[in-house]
Amino acid sequence: MSSENRQGRGTVAWSALFLCAIAAGSWLRLRGLSSQIIIDDEWHALRKLMRADMLNIVSHLDYADYSIPLTVYYRWLQDTIGISEWGMHLPMLVAGIALIIVGPWLARAWTTAPVRATWALLLALSPLLVYVSRTARPYALTALSTMIAIIAFERWWRAEGNRDAWAAAYVAATFAGGYLHMTSLAFTLAPFIYFGARVLTCEHGQLRRLLRMGVATALPLALVLLPPVINDWFSFAAKAGVDSVTVDSFVRTSLMLAGSAQAIVAVLLAICAAVGALSWWRRDRLLAGYVLTVAAVGTLAVLAARPNWVMHPPVLARYLVPILPLMLLLAAEGVIALVPRRPSLLQAPIVALLAVGLWTAGPLPALSRLPNQFTGHLRYQFDYDALHNPYEQQAAIEPVPEFYRRLALAPAGSLTLIEAPWRLESHFNPHPWYQEIHRQNVIIGLTTPLCGVREFGEYPEGYPGFRFAHFAHLSAILRGRDYGADYLVMHVLPWSAPAGDSARWPDVARCLPAIEAALGPPVFRDEQIVVFKLPRKNSAGSTPR
Repeated sequence: MSSENRQGRGTVAWSALFLCAIAAGSWLRLRGLSSQIIIDDEWHALRKLMRADMLNIVSHLDYADYSIPLTVYYRWLQDTIGISEWGMHLPMLVAGIALIIVGPWLARAWTTAPVRATWALLLALSPLLVYVSRTARPYALTALSTMIAIIAFERWWRAEGNRDAWAAAYVAATFAGGYLHMTSLAFTLAPFIYFGARVLTCEHGQLRRLLRMGVATALPLALVLLPPVINDWFSFAAKAGVDSVTVDSFVRTSLMLAGSAQAIVAVLLAICAAVGALSWWRRDRLLAGYVLTVAAVGTLAVLAARPNWVMHPPVLARYLVPILPLMLLLAAEGVIALVPRRPSLLQAPIVALLAVGLWTAGPLPALSRLPNQFTGHLRYQFDYDALHNPYEQQAAIEPVPEFYRRLALAPAGSLTLIEAPWRLESHFNPHPWYQEIHRQNVIIGLTTPLCGVREFGEYPEGYPGFRFAHFAHLSAILRGRDYGADYLVMHVLPWSAPAGDSARWPDVARCLPAIEAALGPPVFRDEQIVVFKLPRKNSAGSTPR
């Protein structure tokens, strides 16, 4: 075979691998997304919507950060077509898929086609990037915006292509990322440190250009961030200088960034990244020094800020997500440097096999099983190793109500349960374990006001603009609405991990007589739950609100 034919087939193979990466990444981010229950920090924005007008949203931060731009978008949804699970997840889903496509395209001047295809695979299969793409929090957006900003700044500095377009891309991406979540600024402002040092040492004539870029970046950020920071200064300051990263938590975070509970996987990826950095250093020292400096400065800035809860691996991992794509790019460069180049036609299949192995070694195969409506629960996202995950080690699931074991005899996904009451926090939420046993669909039942008024993790029936498919109101159920469900499961006692942690819980005993009067006697009862059969009178066309 001629060299031209081999080169042509090689190009086709890498293009096919790139398309496979897009398809796999999209599938992993979309699979089961429509069934996910809004939990944990995803409620920050919803709680803000229920107690604040638009002016208050844009002019405050609150102690529980709700991401101003995302909450503005949610208010727009609420006031127009209604806010739903799909509406909340859509921006992050789009950003997560776009990252796989836009990253390799923007960095085409930095890389070769084999590196870009390998990078796309690593982006597609990264469990952390999959997670943030499926969660109604801004981290998938900041990962995309930070990558754009870092690439754009280097292209602007070197005056590659349209300098003004690169400058505009940098300012826009830095503004968007900083407004969405201020920790991204630790990375997107780091280029000023790297190139500022070069200006002071060897490129003195570029100082004015760098200052103009600094002003263009700072002014819009100051315009939108100063008012809420000033208004909520004490809340803002209270979140810094609180907790510190330990050696153990940094190691656990590194494993999460690598996407596996197995240390050997993290070590191999680190070796690939080191080889990739060395390859860049030999080819382009300015580029290699730039990316490594941005990663190091940003990471050190996050660690030095000592934000609250940063000692927990998922918290630090989310704060470091903005730089993860470019670290995976270095790993992709290293993979191509290490994969045998002869015969060339085997390079792409070897990389594909390595990607399959990486996927198998991570948490994604287990998370992809359906039904699983709680993939964002900290049982799955606190640590990928069950032996280091307190939600696995301290969760006292037994005794599991026998009712759930009986449901497992029915085909998976053939029944729907309304589980009530609930708590939105992972450490008071046993449903991922129960669903793994019964394998049926879950809707969360909201008990206010029948069992007492609750505002944390609940909203009243008929709340304007709320169109959530996986929340049901007990008050509506007692009027005959079934939400397409088969059973109402009332949890008499709260659950917690570790067992014994206090949680405010409605007086379920006070509710049971009214429920029994409307639905008849329970079909199952033990010390933990009381179960009622729903008549399924109006399941056709029922749209939960």
